[in-house]
Amino acid sequence: MDTKNARFLAAILATTPAILATAPASGQEEVGGTVVGLVYDSTASAPLATARVAILGTSAMAESDPDGRFRLEDVPVGEHWVSFFHPRLGVLGVNGSQQRVVVTDRTVAEVYLSVPSRATILAAWCSGEPGSGDTSVGGIVTDALTGVPLPGARVAVLGEPTGVLRRPRVLAESVAENAGEYRLCNLEMGSGITIQATFGSNRGLPLEVVRRGTQTLDVAISISEPVSIAGAVRDWATKAPLIGAEVRLVGTRYATFTDTAGEFGFVGVPPGRQVVRTEMLGYAPRVDSLTVFSREALGLEIALSTEAIVLEPLVVTGRRRDLVLTTPGTRFSGLTEAQVDSIAPRVFDFASLARAARSPGVSITERYMSDAFGNPRMGVCVQMARARASADPNVCNMVDVRINDAPAGGDAAFFLLEVNPQDIKSIQFVSPLEAGLLYGQRGANGVLLIYTR
Repeated sequence: MDTKNARFLAAILATTPAILATAPASGQEEVGGTVVGLVYDSTASAPLATARVAILGTSAMAESDPDGRFRLEDVPVGEHWVSFFHPRLGVLGVNGSQQRVVVTDRTVAEVYLSVPSRATILAAWCSGEPGSGDTSVGGIVTDALTGVPLPGARVAVLGEPTGVLRRPRVLAESVAENAGEYRLCNLEMGSGITIQATFGSNRGLPLEVVRRGTQTLDVAISISEPVSIAGAVRDWATKAPLIGAEVRLVGTRYATFTDTAGEFGFVGVPPGRQVVRTEMLGYAPRVDSLTVFSREALGLEIALSTEAIVLEPLVVTGRRRDLVLTTPGTRFSGLTEAQVDSIAPRVFDFASLARAARSPGVSITERYMSDAFGNPRMGVCVQMARARASADPNVCNMVDVRINDAPAGGDAAFFLLEVNPQDIKSIQFVSPLEAGLLYGQRGANGVLLIYTR
């Protein structure tokens, strides 16, 4: 156990109330004792919850609580070994520590168990590797911007530069595993070595190994540059700037309010696709998708419409109730909020959630479709019976998608592929017949209504 973890357990010991051990009175029957303690994960520097703790050779067993603490009652008097199991041990490929405990009648004994530290695990791994050096280095390779592990990254040990070009010699090399972990075992320290990680064409800064022995050294590589997003929120009708509107990047920690000019900005955002949600009291919320790969995305303009415009379909809904009274079979088709709450924990994408509605005449498939530039991309095709027919069977007669009653745009099929089902409150399918009356020509293929939380 390293120094940091040892100090943590010492603090736990200092804050644990002292328990006085009392011997049984003469003539009393022995009933056993109690064992209490803590299970600690040294690799994460935190207590380990849900660990199964057992007294070997007895039936005494307990599970650690969220603070890593456990309590075993009625442990037989005598000397025992205490051990524990947790799935974390299987992931690391190690065994948990075992502690000897002496239990006397009607007393409480303390035991502290731990997952071996990363340095201890590294030493165990390297003990079976070839080499006679006295230095071993291991750690995790991650992306410097997002912190995501980088499996397949190469970590090299560099020696002193040689040759005319003075290029460092590669003394050893390791490839990061699925969790981004690498190991360089039994290295010859010599006059000093450095390690450097590469991932594709991206190369991290060399890190010097300053001491001998087994040690952990995590490495970060900048494989992408952060981007900046800036724009303004305006009234859809008057084009006036909206002050105090909340702009949020869905699924991230980035959120802000517009200033006195209706402008907003984010810096240090990971590149790629972002979903922007804009809300303001008195206006309908709006969801936009944005893909940014350059360093700056400037001039993004978001127009919000007032609630009166958004609520206009509610007036038309009265006509839909008339349809229900006059046309057999026109009833609600989709998932209510309660149904979504029961299904969402078991699905991982929008397509699976929508299929659970089992709406008659609705076909939901994931396929490659051409985007606005004619390039094939994977998307979610939602089609309904009685939609406008197409001569090409590979063409998707996509429904009109509306999010919180606002049109999702022409790339809705690709947007649905990125939607998190946990963000959805309810969905409703409107048939082509009803949608044509409610939404006009845009509803000729049917309409999919999505309401978010």
